[in-house]
Amino acid sequence: MGKPFKGELKKLSETIRWADQQDVMHLVRFLFAENKQIPLVCIGSGGSLSACHHAVQLYMHRNGVLAQAMTPLQLMFSGREVLRSSKLLFLSASGKNKDILNAIKYGVKYNETGMMSLTLRKNNPTEELLEQYPKVQRWCEDIPSEKDGFLATNSLLATFTLLNRSFDGELVGDKIAFDGTYSKNYEFNLANIQNFIVLYGAAGDPVAWDIESKLTEAALGSALLSDYRNFGHGRHHWFDKRCENSCIIALVTPVERELAYKTIGCLPKSVPVIFIETELQTTVASIDMLLKAFRFVNDLGEARGIDPGKPGVPGYGRVLYNLDYFKLTNRILPVQKTLDVAVLRKLGVAGRDNTPLWEHYSVACQHFVRQLNRDRFTTIAFDYDGTLSAPDHKSRFTNRLCDEIRDALIPLLENGALIVVATGRGKSVGESFMNTIDHKYWPQIKVGYYNGACLLPLGEEAKLKGMKDKPLDDELKALGEELQKRLPKDVIQYELSPRSQQLSIEDVQSASDAEVLYATCCEIIWDKQLQGIRVWRSSHSMDIVVYREVGKLRVIEDPAHTLCIGDYGNVDGNDYELLTTKYSLSVDRVSMNAECCWNIAPSGMKGLDATLYYLSRLTVTDGVIKCKFSV
Repeated sequence: MGKPFKGELKKLSETIRWADQQDVMHLVRFLFAENKQIPLVCIGSGGSLSACHHAVQLYMHRNGVLAQAMTPLQLMFSGREVLRSSKLLFLSASGKNKDILNAIKYGVKYNETGMMSLTLRKNNPTEELLEQYPKVQRWCEDIPSEKDGFLATNSLLATFTLLNRSFDGELVGDKIAFDGTYSKNYEFNLANIQNFIVLYGAAGDPVAWDIESKLTEAALGSALLSDYRNFGHGRHHWFDKRCENSCIIALVTPVERELAYKTIGCLPKSVPVIFIETELQTTVASIDMLLKAFRFVNDLGEARGIDPGKPGVPGYGRVLYNLDYFKLTNRILPVQKTLDVAVLRKLGVAGRDNTPLWEHYSVACQHFVRQLNRDRFTTIAFDYDGTLSAPDHKSRFTNRLCDEIRDALIPLLENGALIVVATGRGKSVGESFMNTIDHKYWPQIKVGYYNGACLLPLGEEAKLKGMKDKPLDDELKALGEELQKRLPKDVIQYELSPRSQQLSIEDVQSASDAEVLYATCCEIIWDKQLQGIRVWRSSHSMDIVVYREVGKLRVIEDPAHTLCIGDYGNVDGNDYELLTTKYSLSVDRVSMNAECCWNIAPSGMKGLDATLYYLSRLTVTDGVIKCKFSV
């Protein structure tokens, strides 16, 4: 089992060139554009765990948000709330080990924030599993070096490089010296060293983890890890008692070089030290040191008479690797009641600390569901983006409904149900329905354009042209002018789309930019006492509206018999008003109102998945809609 390690090293330059040529935009969006204010957990086993440490460093450095590397079992033990509220990135070269597959199964069960996998072999088990879960983003290409030997080498280097390119967009191969090596403080025989204490600073952290992984997995020696200062808190004592067969490996970049040298200078000169150094100061320093660490591992293997790429694996090792344990993990995270999930979405984790409050919301949720199941409806009022259409850029500019949503709506229409759509957009939403739904059902569908400013039967979109001729409201005009003074477009990218009673802010590049724009709009409204307008947020834009003239509630013609479904039900969301109705469900964010705007989808569902779940629980007979929900 395995391949000669030296042969693996000969392919490293080709691997970096390949990784430098790959399109990493999916990684860029997941890590550094979408929900980048949310903590990241990066999950991997064996060698991939080293890449996880590199990923979390990049994430923290760019986004200023905590991130954590975990093994699959650590993820399971971390609890539902970590699974639910963190972005999850799964790294696996082959995509086939049972640990990563089990972790992904837990992820899709609980996560509501964002998941992505990165694998390096097409048609692998991870890819096959995720075909069932389109909400999970994927990056998968065939690495030219093919399968690694016993230790992760080319696949690990490729993963480091892909992650690094997603971070800064620069080519890694242009900065790396492939002939780089390590040095010693004096000449000593590696064969005599059994214990390695690996010292590191920031960029050395993922490399330290990889050294530990390779030395342990190939039985080349034991490795203890410490940053330079934690070494001073007792770990130095190792060399007082066990110096005769121990050595320091110092990972050094220009950032911590003085600290590294000063730390090592405090030790007796007889302590053997291996220096793995780089002159690079950017994040690519980790990759430079990783390559040099590979060469050290090769030399240590030669000194031991062990080929790190094919060290020989005992039979029990294969049994351990392939251990089937998924059913045992049910004890770690037993099934969570939908009622508890729904209340958690209202109150957050802190809500559990107040037992009377938690019980109050639990009772209210049960009453809400009984009410839905008891009453009868003739109409369903939907939000569009994030509810009937995915919020990503591609879906936003697709001129039809996705097949799954179409297939869920057709039975409702066939049996006489009415549909009304409330959207901040213009005619593109009507066109999506007309391009997807048979003409015979059009009389059963209405669309409330521009946040309900204009309610039209499907097919009468030509009447929207008259709205463009109406002048922009004075307060909206004042806000737009002031916004461009405070935030000129050469410092932050956005577009203003005026529509009589609505001013939309679109094409914002990041969540952090959106926060700046939202806060600025709120401040302008306060500073200038613009009492007739409000700011509403959606999954893709912000709408400032004349709220006495505009509102999604305006699309509801029969409130007593209309079921409302939206995604942004929190108080600053553009569905807040729609979801204040007695019969209202959210597929994502909720308000604090215990009487409405509940998200009762199972754990791990949001957006279109939750919409499809809600629709699956409806039956229609002769135009009468019945609900069959349970919590």
